Amino acid sequence: MSATPRNLTGPWMGRYSYVTQALPPVAFNAVLSDQDGAISGETMEPNTFKSLDLDTLIAGIIGVREGNIVRWSKNYSDFDSSRIEYDGTVNSTFTRVEGRWSFSDAPWDHGTFVLIRDTIAVSREIKRSKRANAYLPPVWERPENKD
Repeated sequence: MSATPRNLTGPWMGRYSYVTQALPPVAFNAVLSDQDGAISGETMEPNTFKSLDLDTLIAGIIGVREGNIVRWSKNYSDFDSSRIEYDGTVNSTFTRVEGRWSFSDAPWDHGTFVLIRDTIAVSREIKRSKRANAYLPPVWERPENKD
């Protein structure tokens, strides 16, 4: 397996917890893109708080990474809600992000979060890619390159 990239691009598993409310932690998945510190992505989590006929909530992420400091905003896509602000720190191997979150219009309502790089998904994708490439004939043997 290749070395971990020095950015946040890829699949992540996470959990956020409430500090100000007696609610259980919520597990979520995220797919992030980190283009020279410009962060974008999407999260998927079980619907634990919204009275909608949805099992899963999806939210968009946009923000920045400066070195090992990250800041992003999260907006749910299926309903109007307050923006949720995330501030965190990336570990030295770019495999873990930890920090705090709060509602933009109610900063006193906040909690903590942790993200762990989903190395199983990354490993699966590398294996899938290698398998796909293993069956690809060399360029000179492909039908479109034969006389």
